[in-house]
Amino acid sequence: MNKLTDIDYVRGLKQNIETTFGSPQGKEVMEFLEESCGWYQSVFDPKNEGVTLINDGKRQVIATIKTILRLSPDEIVSLIKSKEQ
Repeated sequence: MNKLTDIDYVRGLKQNIETTFGSPQGKEVMEFLEESCGWYQSVFDPKNEGVTLINDGKRQVIATIKTILRLSPDEIVSLIKSKEQ
């Protein structure tokens, strides 16, 4: 079972992520992650499919954190359950 289908786990995780990234230090870390993971750049590398996949994977980490910050716990659980079907 995916932990993100457990509402109690998601509530705790969301609270921890909000605490971490809501602080001034956390915002600085998020800016660093966005830059180092290519959040604002294209993931596509026309010469190397492997690099494209790596770039996409790095961006997925940031996208996941941002999604957890944006959605409610119920929305997160619902989203994960819909992707598992």
